[in-house]
Amino acid sequence: MGSKKNKRRKWKRNEQSLDLRDAGATPKEKVYISKKLRHLLIRECKKELPNEACGFISGHRKVCKHVWPAKNTNPSPYTFSIDINDQDRIMSEMKKNNEEPVGIYHSHPYGKAVPSTDDRNHAPSQPVYYFIIAIGKVKADIRCYIISKGNVKEVHLEVFG
Repeated sequence: MGSKKNKRRKWKRNEQSLDLRDAGATPKEKVYISKKLRHLLIRECKKELPNEACGFISGHRKVCKHVWPAKNTNPSPYTFSIDINDQDRIMSEMKKNNEEPVGIYHSHPYGKAVPSTDDRNHAPSQPVYYFIIAIGKVKADIRCYIISKGNVKEVHLEVFG
């Protein structure tokens, strides 16, 4: 009788130790940014106060390497629109640096670092990383999201260095 009980316990232990990836679960998605780049991003956003700042972040895959500030053609504390000429220039510079766009950033001077209704409604049709920087408070808050077809998914922002 004791051996049957031990076999059941052993089977349950093995069942619980299955790798979750085998069941179709995926680890939480991450994007990587250095402390130095994080501080630069915050500084660029503070320059544009009281309006929203905007621009691009480039790098390789999910590792952020450069911040590319762009002109907000709709300067306001509540909305942004990236200048098309800046966008073309920045994409060309990224290509020269052998980098790819990692995402778009913008600030929320008086709000939280969460996508607004406008952010959801005006996101590009292709999924893209959206970095939102809340800078109206004492300590800046940066968060990253994927916005696609109005759906929002938070992505873990891993700060290193």
